[in-house]
Amino acid sequence: LEVEALAAVAPAFTQVLVGQVLSLSKHPQADRLNVCQVDVGAAEPLQIVCGASNVHAGAKVPCAIVGAVLPQDFRIKAAKLRGVESSGMLCSAKELGLSDEADGLLLLPADAPVGSNLRDYLALEDVCFTLKLTPNRADCLSLLGIAREVAALTETPLQWNVAPAVVANTTVPHRNVALAAPEACPRYCGRVIQGVNANAATPLWMQQRLERSGLRSISPLVDVTNYVLLEYGQPLHAFDDAHLHGGMTVRWAREGECLTLLNGQDVTLTPDMLVVADERKAQALAGVMGGAASAVSETTSCVFLESAFFAPTAIAGRPRRLGIGSDAAYRFERGVDFVQTRAALERATALILEICGGQAGDITETTVAAQLPVRLPVRLRSARAARLLGVAFTPVQIEKLLLQQQIVFVREADDFTVTPPSWRFDLSIEEDFVEELARIYGYDNIPAQVPTALQGMLPQAEKQRPVASLKNRLVDRDYQEVVTFSFVEEAWERDFAGNVAPVRLLNPIASQLAVMRSSLL
Repeated sequence: LEVEALAAVAPAFTQVLVGQVLSLSKHPQADRLNVCQVDVGAAEPLQIVCGASNVHAGAKVPCAIVGAVLPQDFRIKAAKLRGVESSGMLCSAKELGLSDEADGLLLLPADAPVGSNLRDYLALEDVCFTLKLTPNRADCLSLLGIAREVAALTETPLQWNVAPAVVANTTVPHRNVALAAPEACPRYCGRVIQGVNANAATPLWMQQRLERSGLRSISPLVDVTNYVLLEYGQPLHAFDDAHLHGGMTVRWAREGECLTLLNGQDVTLTPDMLVVADERKAQALAGVMGGAASAVSETTSCVFLESAFFAPTAIAGRPRRLGIGSDAAYRFERGVDFVQTRAALERATALILEICGGQAGDITETTVAAQLPVRLPVRLRSARAARLLGVAFTPVQIEKLLLQQQIVFVREADDFTVTPPSWRFDLSIEEDFVEELARIYGYDNIPAQVPTALQGMLPQAEKQRPVASLKNRLVDRDYQEVVTFSFVEEAWERDFAGNVAPVRLLNPIASQLAVMRSSLL
């Protein structure tokens, strides 16, 4: 996997501690300033003058003590502000380089340990890796996929803690699920979770990981679905159960059916678009975006959590046609691991119960096994791999390389019957697996061999003249060679070629080059 960029999650700064505002009073000489007594774990509290609007007694905030150096070499010194001594500075996220905008101090969680180093508490020594994925490696759009890849490349065991199944409360009602379009959605899992606190605070560690992955923390219920999306690569959606009616059905949209999406956009659906609907109407554009009518909010106390597998062909192209995009659609278009559907739902359920409380009901799962992607075995021949790569792998070497990638195989003498994993939609023919051998073995380890070929002169009849010789003779007689565009103006095609239905370009480089030329005239 190509690492396109490495970036520290925060710029360098020193001597910034977790402080707690013990008390504050108005500055005698300035209405907008407060004189704060701040505990930073020292013997005596510090007196710091602060002008932030959100400062209050009991708040835990970043405190830069005297001697601290902030981004852009801003040094903190003891000073007097309007005649009042100030021994430090209470900081906003912008002043620490953690955000481009800030409308007040960076308020820390109530359990932040006073006096601890802020860089340690917020794990600011972390580094963000930007991976440049090729379109075929959709499996690496998740932490699990990247972990598999790293384990294969470093020949280390994959350590992945599978989420245990949540003990269901049988008194929690469930919603029936029907698959009216199994060719587009062959597996759908859902469960009701009652008594959740939608106003609970998303844990700091989850907020940090989401933000460092390019996702904004919104609310605990939404954050959990996004977090599991990043972990497993499995998109999920949380409906407000109170706004659903009857059982859920995955079906094709009806002609002219309308839906207001989570982003506020009103869309008119066509029959080739897949929807998740209750008994009354469509509630979500399947695999793309949920509907606003059943979106979770601060008043949500009961959710219906969805985890499904949607076929790539049922999702591809629809978001672009509607002018929208989503992380879910991006993954479903490329292929999602259809075996992890239920495991991702269990993981999300456990996180919701841990953060928001509540009670989970049984999982309602509907699967049409015959419509799930078929992983057909492929014959991998050692001799074929050697011929394509120029490396004579032994069967033992091939076994090792396949095991590193968790590819199931059966060995038959020097050949193998391999089965593509459920998460690799890019493996289907023998050459794909040969490429995998080369990739894990290391392209740089494949020797560059000098090609061998017969170098004898070929006979050429004296009566035959080369094309270049003919061109030169024509040029000598004042002929000119022209290389023409394959595209012309539509009026020319109609006038010179009598072509009233030319082949038009979808995206011509110029208006006078809009159709394909059918005549040299």
